[in-house]
Amino acid sequence: MDSKMPKSLKEHLAYPITQIVNQSVLEGIFPTIWKTAIVTPIFKSKDPLNIFNYRPISILPVVSKVAEKCVSEQLVSFFNNNPFTLHPMQFGFRAHHSAETANCFFLETVRAMVDKGGGVGAVFLDLRKAFDTVNHQVLIAKLSTFNFSPSAIKWIESYLTGRTQYVSVNNHRSLVLNLRTGVPQGSILGPLLFSLYINDLPSVCPDINTLMYADDTVIYVHAKTKHLAAAKLTTAMDQITNWLNRSCLQLNVDKTVGMFFTKRQCNIVSNITISGQNISIVPQVKYLGVIIDSNLSFKAHIKKVCNRVKFSLANFRYIRNALTFNAAKLFMDAMIVSHLTYCLTSWGQTNSLSLKPLATLYKKTLKALDQKPNSLHHCIILNNHKLLSWEDVIKYKNICLVYKILHNTAPAPFNSFIIQRNNSRQITRSTTR
Repeated sequence: MDSKMPKSLKEHLAYPITQIVNQSVLEGIFPTIWKTAIVTPIFKSKDPLNIFNYRPISILPVVSKVAEKCVSEQLVSFFNNNPFTLHPMQFGFRAHHSAETANCFFLETVRAMVDKGGGVGAVFLDLRKAFDTVNHQVLIAKLSTFNFSPSAIKWIESYLTGRTQYVSVNNHRSLVLNLRTGVPQGSILGPLLFSLYINDLPSVCPDINTLMYADDTVIYVHAKTKHLAAAKLTTAMDQITNWLNRSCLQLNVDKTVGMFFTKRQCNIVSNITISGQNISIVPQVKYLGVIIDSNLSFKAHIKKVCNRVKFSLANFRYIRNALTFNAAKLFMDAMIVSHLTYCLTSWGQTNSLSLKPLATLYKKTLKALDQKPNSLHHCIILNNHKLLSWEDVIKYKNICLVYKILHNTAPAPFNSFIIQRNNSRQITRSTTR
């Protein structure tokens, strides 16, 4: 069934689909006809004859996603009503949590640790085919610890087992393959179930800070020296490796990297080992879409953002005459501003000189939006259309985050960043000393 069909026939299909989904949940049975995925290989780059240069995209039955959405909303509601069920450092697929809050919390914590003196060591874990290697028996056993009802566990077990897939290329189909492990790729429930699967990971190394966003995990520790940080991380990685083996997950040691954050440049070599093998210590790493460097200057990330914005800005100028102002504003927000502001709360605190190229591109974007020459001052455009300046965009993003923290709509760990004072006189005294 084409994805557009249910929408165009929603008046006729809503009732029977509702009945099927309700019956599925009541009986704890996920229909077999919904368990077959069509895999389409999408070429990434380099040699097209190398199968590893293709990304498999799984296409699931449309109606099955309706059922998944219903169950997913119930699960999310359950965890929202029982906030202590999930580990507070799991930032993936939860209300008020996002990649931006995960990045922001990690970097703010690292900055605070570095300001105390010494440094911070971190290991960015890479799991090999994490979603594909989830053991169904282990997952079902873990679900029982979340106080799920027997009927809910029965439905999830039925959802996971008996799945099949086949590859389709140019109208040619492969043989059907039975899937015995993993959560369904391209599904709605898959990432959420994986988050539950690794929820107990932080408990195996309580002396180390752990932050998770689905399968993107980083561990980090504050120490007086790099050697001490490396030793603590090595011990933690031994504990994590044992946990991964018990959970039927495999660490990709070649892609797992370490990094040290310090105020002063230190050329002392400190190795972090996993099962006796040294991992790469890198000066920068891409985490949840942000390039983080050991100096927290974000120069590489800003350069990447500039390149993306320049490309989109060139396209914007090319098509601007064909768009109304409102349509152009939508294009600008979707294709340019979205790149400028992604995770801005985590890297926008760097020095203004580093941010200057972004401010320049933002001004050029405003002039392209209003179809004005570069000689015109951008403040005129801001006033005419009630838009924010680049500096105000940064302030707005930070204010929104603080507002969410104060009103309990940000992840709970952020509460430690805000110190509230009830006595206004105390604030006045402290600021006038």
